[in-house]
Amino acid sequence: MSLKRYLEKLRFIDWLICTKSTGKQKDLADRLGVSVSTVNEYLNEMKEAGFPIRYCHKRQTYFYEREGRMVNSLFEERLDREALKKANGGAYPVYEHIVTSYLLVVR
Repeated sequence: MSLKRYLEKLRFIDWLICTKSTGKQKDLADRLGVSVSTVNEYLNEMKEAGFPIRYCHKRQTYFYEREGRMVNSLFEERLDREALKKANGGAYPVYEHIVTSYLLVVR
């Protein structure tokens, strides 16, 4: 599977988890068009990457233990000081670059 397709599947899983609408593993597998064992692989890989995924037996859905979501890019963009100042409403930020990665953003 291409990296693009893999990341699209992970984004879809993330969206379903954020909206607490994954359903049971079989339901999730059907929505993704994959097997239950593949769903387990995706969920385990996400957990290994730091996603705080849990399952609610009462609601029969996966959810995040902490508020957050998957970010959109694997690319780290470095901005110059003037661009950072503009992006930060006129104040110089503490960090001199913006980091985006496929890790959970905790709010």
